[in-house]
Order: sequence, then C-alpha cells, then structure tokens
Amino acid sequence: MRIKTSLLVVILLSLVSCAEKSREDLVKEWITKNAIPLKTVQAGSSFEDIEPLKNIVGDARIVSLGEPTHGNKEVFQLKHRMIEYLVEEMDFNIFALECPLGEAYDINRYVVDGIGDPEKALAGIYMWAWDTQEVLELIKWMRSYNADPNHKTKVKFYGFDTQNPERATKVMLDYINKVDLALINNVYAELGILEIPFSNPEIIGNRQWILEEGDSLSLKTIKLVMDSFDKNKTQYIKNTSVLEWEFAKQHARQVEIFIEESINDAENWSKIRDLGQAQNLKWIMDQEGDDSKMVVWAHNSHVSNSSRWGTEWMGSYMKKWYGDDLKIFGIFFNQGSFKAIDEGVPSKGMHDFLVGPAPEGTFEYVMASTNMSLAVVDLANLPKNEAVFKWFNQERLTRNSGGGFNENEAEQFYWPYNHAKAFDALIYIDSTSAVVDINDSDYDHMWLITEKQNQPTNTGFENNSPGEVPDGWVAWSKFQRLGVKMTVSDKDPYQGKHSAMIQREKGLKYGEIAANLRQYIDATPYRGKTIRLKVAAKAEIDESNFAFLRLSIDPDPLDSAHDGLPPLFDSLDKYRVDSNEWKIYEIEAQVDDKADIIHYGIYLRDFGTVWIDNVEITIIE
Repeated sequence: MRIKTSLLVVILLSLVSCAEKSREDLVKEWITKNAIPLKTVQAGSSFEDIEPLKNIVGDARIVSLGEPTHGNKEVFQLKHRMIEYLVEEMDFNIFALECPLGEAYDINRYVVDGIGDPEKALAGIYMWAWDTQEVLELIKWMRSYNADPNHKTKVKFYGFDTQNPERATKVMLDYINKVDLALINNVYAELGILEIPFSNPEIIGNRQWILEEGDSLSLKTIKLVMDSFDKNKTQYIKNTSVLEWEFAKQHARQVEIFIEESINDAENWSKIRDLGQAQNLKWIMDQEGDDSKMVVWAHNSHVSNSSRWGTEWMGSYMKKWYGDDLKIFGIFFNQGSFKAIDEGVPSKGMHDFLVGPAPEGTFEYVMASTNMSLAVVDLANLPKNEAVFKWFNQERLTRNSGGGFNENEAEQFYWPYNHAKAFDALIYIDSTSAVVDINDSDYDHMWLITEKQNQPTNTGFENNSPGEVPDGWVAWSKFQRLGVKMTVSDKDPYQGKHSAMIQREKGLKYGEIAANLRQYIDATPYRGKTIRLKVAAKAEIDESNFAFLRLSIDPDPLDSAHDGLPPLFDSLDKYRVDSNEWKIYEIEAQVDDKADIIHYGIYLRDFGTVWIDNVEITIIE
C-alpha cells in the first residue's frame, strides 16, 4: 500500500510539473508578444522606444520606480532615462529619493538654484548607495534642466526616508527655541542628543545604535513636542509663518518616527519606517499642490503594493491613498554584477558581487527565456481568467537584496511577490554591472574590515611633518571631500613639536556630518580593567558650533557583519572642548570582557578648528 501511494504521489507531482511548464510556455509566449522592448538604458537617448510608457502612466500623478538591489548600474541609468522622459514629456516636477527628508534640502538647493557642490551634497545624505556617479549624473541633469530659462516649471529634489534624525532634530529644536522657550527648556535634555552627528567611518557615516534614543521618556517627550505644535499653532504661526510652522512640524514628525522606530529594541522598525516614508511622500504632494507630479525612487520592496513579515510596505499605503493616481514600476535583473556590503563573516566590506542566471521558478528565469534583454511588461494588459493571469497572480521569487549580500547564502536573497498586485508594470534588464562610487576610499575604514592598532601609537603626533595625516589615526576621506583638514600641526603644541588639528572653514553646510580624527586599538590587553583616556585639547569655534572628545568600546563587529552591535561603553558628546586654551580632559571606562575594539578621538561639529595632543590610555585598576 505504501508503494502504491508513493507511486501515485510521483504521478501527481509529474502532472503538476507538466501543467506548470505548460503555463510557463504560455506566459513566455504572451510576454514575447506583449512586452515593450526598450533599446537602451542610456539617458539622453531618443524617446521613441520609451514612448509607450505614456500609456502605462496615463493620468497618474505619482510614478514609483523600484530596484532589485541598491547597486545595479544599468538600473540606475534606466531610472535616469525614465525620469528625463517623465519630466520632459509628461510634466513631472518632483523627484523623491529614499534619503532623509531634512538633508535632501541641501541637494535641492543645488538642483533648483545652482547653489553648492552636488558631490558634497551627496556625501551629506549618508546612504552609500546614492553616493555614485550614476546618481550624480541625474542630479546634474536636473540642474541643467532647471537652468534652462525655457523650462518655467522647475524640478524639485526631496527626500522621504526616516532613518537619520540629525537634521530633523536641529530644525525642530531651532524652531522651538524661537517660539517656545519654556518647551525648549523642557525637552532639550532628552531630545538634544538626536541632533549630534556621530559620523563614524566604520559604519559609513550612519548613526550608530544609541539605546537611550528609543526609551519611553524619549517617546513621551517627542509626543509633548507634537502636541505643542498643534495646541500652540496660532501663536507659533504669529511669531513665524504658516510655512515655517509646517516645515518645522514635519521635521519634528521625523524625530517622532525615528524614536518610534527605535523603541523596544527597534522591533517594529520596518513597519514604522515604511508608514513614515509614505506619510512623507503624501506631505510632499500636499505641499506642492494639485498640479504637481512626482517620481519616487526606492527599493522594489518599499515601492511595492505588498506586505511581508507583518509589515505593510510604503507602496501599499500609497496605493490605498492614491489608487490609479499611482503607478508602480518594479525593476528586475537576471544576471551580472552589483555593489553591496558583504554580509559574510569575515566580511569583504563594500564589494562587487557577480551572480549567474536566475534559477528556474523565478520571474527573471521566465523573462530570460524570451531572449529579451530590456523590456517592460504592462500588467494592466494581462488576459483575464487564463493561465497567464493566474501565473502573474501567484507569489513568485525575484532577486532581492538591499544594502547587503552574502555570496555563501545567495539562495536567501530572493523575495516573493504577487507581481500583478504588487506592481503596475515590470521592467526587466537581462544583465547589469556594479554602480561606480564617487570615491572608493570612503569605504576603506568600514567597521566590517576594521584595522585596529595593537596599542596606542603616535599619541604625541611627532611621527609626521606638519600638513600630513597622522600615522595610526583614521582621517576619513568623506570628511576631506567636504573640505575638512585633518593633519599634524606645529602651531602652539601642548607638548613637543606637534599636535593634531581638525579644521573646517565656514561655508555651505552639507548634511549633518561631524568631522573626526580617531584611533582604534585592540581591547584585549584591557579587558576586565578600568581605563582612563587623558587628552589635551583646545578649540577655536563660534557659539553655534562645538567640539567634543569621545571614548567608545565595542564588541567584535564581525559577529554581526551587516547590522552592527551597540557599544559596550560610549561617552558620546558628554565631554565638550570648551576652551581656546589647552586644557586636560579625562574619560574613564570599564572595559568589558567581550570588548574587541577601543576607539577614541576628537569631533568637530560644523566649522572651526580643534586641536588635540598628548593622548594617553592608562589602566587605573
């Protein structure tokens, strides 16, 4: 009986397999007949082949463009080309990127008015994925378009992500300080840390995990701020303006979202983030008015009208709110290379990965079988009640990776979509290459591949000549891109012939990035002991800026290659350099038995000059 049952199962499985193959043949035939072939991904090309997209977009006011990873060159190039078409031929005038709402205004300043440097502005929005030649070319095109006097309607640049609170907090606190001194005195102690940039090269400038930013008191305090914006609206507007109130309140909302994301060990981070992203996009559309039309750039998962792991993705909220006024394009690739952070342990850091053809059963596999190298599938044209319709209305795997990838677990980097529900149209690119970084050296000191010193070295900065970067200290290239000098100085040292200096001349601000000069040492000899960091420091800065010394002790970063781990000790910004004369500063800390790295140094917020000298790490018990 068992043998007969097994035989029956085999026969049934064979029949199902044949039916599936037959359905795939029908799908292949339908795609071959109905897909829209495109000739090139290159921006600046003729629009003749891309013209059919006008029928897909129709009267929609929002077009969302997804991506399968954050590192495919040809995907970025095609998005650029589509944006040119949507702007020039369909009157779209807003571009919204998956980057912080607040810091994106520094790029908009360049795009609309030609003020500033686009490379520096890109450095100021943190996310490595956008700091590429491909995105830079798009921004330069936007500026060129806006500079043409024949284009009366200008393209504006917005951000809508919620992961970085620094600029939002600063805007919020500056506004409250103008309109409500009692409130600022009540909330600054709890929320002030959120405006402090801890621009660490080992995590590519992103904010590290700070436990107290997601506690119940932080949430209570930001709720008080939001309530005050509403209760005191009339008075606040009287003292400023409606636009200033709306601008400041939306930035305060970014702070609220960040705290809500972080609370309870960030257990609901994705859920709250995607809702916040959608709310930001709606706010942008409301601000810009009924005649505005927006292009949204984000990952396939964010733009999709779908949910997973209990999270409603951004696109699902947008589809509920805007219906047919929103058209979602999912973009997919079959094979080739892309850039990502290596999630393997040990990690290769930022790396170009190469993958072969997608496996059978994936959407990309079927598209590859059509021999089309670049094509658009309009899902509005699916035949009803047929095999093709059913095939697109079942969950099917596609390539998927965000900022990270692990070639040893490549089979994990696929994501199931019901394509007909998640997207309005699908774009297929057969082969891709990796995006090109603006500056590869920005990833040399990623904490994934940290090179720590065996012991403190060059602590008096006597190993180098003036003007050189001090040996043994990390002077991040991204700071240098922003015009920061991090060098040895012979001007009035505390001791010996030299000190080290960070100097940033006053000028345009890009993002919220605090330049720093730091040293990383092995924590092994100090485990289980109390240490003291002793530093001589001084600063020449105005009242709106500040500098601080910092000591941090971290566990092994390679235990969690992509997400990172919270520090075991962190003095954060508590030790401010408050004198223009040399002064001794001391920080003490217990070194945990799990400690792997001790790092210390000096930070400069915004502009001015700060010096350090005679750095000592000693065991005091």
